[in-house]
Amino acid sequence: MRNQHNLTIKNLTEADSAEYSLTIQKHGRTRKLSHFPGVTLVVTGVRVQLHPAVVTEGQTVRLTCSTSCPLTDTAYIWYFNSRPLNLPHSQNKHLLLDPVSSQHAGRYYCSVRSSKTSLSSSEETLTVRSLTGKWEAAAAAGVSAALLALILVMVFLWIS
Repeated sequence: MRNQHNLTIKNLTEADSAEYSLTIQKHGRTRKLSHFPGVTLVVTGVRVQLHPAVVTEGQTVRLTCSTSCPLTDTAYIWYFNSRPLNLPHSQNKHLLLDPVSSQHAGRYYCSVRSSKTSLSSSEETLTVRSLTGKWEAAAAAGVSAALLALILVMVFLWIS
């Protein structure tokens, strides 16, 4: 097809953000086409959002993989501690962990892939607090209260 000009950028990164215009070089002369103003390309990074970033075992956490520019025909791949997650229906921008256990604590990132490019986010850390620590503290407080009550009863009986 005549007069069709395409620019393909492989392995697109944020550094490729720029204004692109078409110029014609013929016989050593360069000419910018005034009727073609150019196009501005804004390439944004991918990021992971954890909501919340610190949870207690048994709670729910939602991870979202997002870009600030729309991408079409995309697949989302989630990674946990640098390994891809093999999830049957997770190839979307949200990853739901419900209920969370201590095994879910670690580093998460996502990759967005389309037919033309692949972009990855930086890692975000999910912190999971243990329920056993809470129960140990509660048990210690309960034992302390029971001992105090027992001492008070013994003192009362000794006095009377």
